Amino acid sequence: MRRIDRHSCPAAPPKGSPRPGTGLAPHLLADKAGAVLVEVALTFPILIVLILGILSYGSWLMAAHTVQQAANEAARAALAGISSSERRSLADESLRHSIDGASFIDPGLVSISISQSGAFYSVAVSYDAARSRIFSISPVPLPATVIRRTAVVKLGEV
Repeated sequence: MRRIDRHSCPAAPPKGSPRPGTGLAPHLLADKAGAVLVEVALTFPILIVLILGILSYGSWLMAAHTVQQAANEAARAALAGISSSERRSLADESLRHSIDGASFIDPGLVSISISQSGAFYSVAVSYDAARSRIFSISPVPLPATVIRRTAVVKLGEV
């Protein structure tokens, strides 16, 4: 084994001080102590916007699905009616029940339109997402400001 005498080695400069003759700037450029902090500071806002975008789009898709299901249930409920006014009443009641069960949809922003063409009964439900609290604070633009979904059923006898 070879023995190294500490007196034979030249003294190393203290850690954090520049090497003699190189100046201060090259040493600062080689220092990597704050690199992670800088990387986090640059990428964190992008990550937050991506996460908020995912949440906004997920909520929008959930609202669109809820509106479609409400239209489907209202159209099915209207099948039980005998007259046009009874069908309208059943569809309105079914829609109100469906929307009241959705916790993140404001019932005041939902509208329904009903039409009949021959043996086909159409129920269209619209939700004004632009005026909704959850979508008005979205950092990313949403696919549509008004979610409109339609369901059509065929009546047995007209």
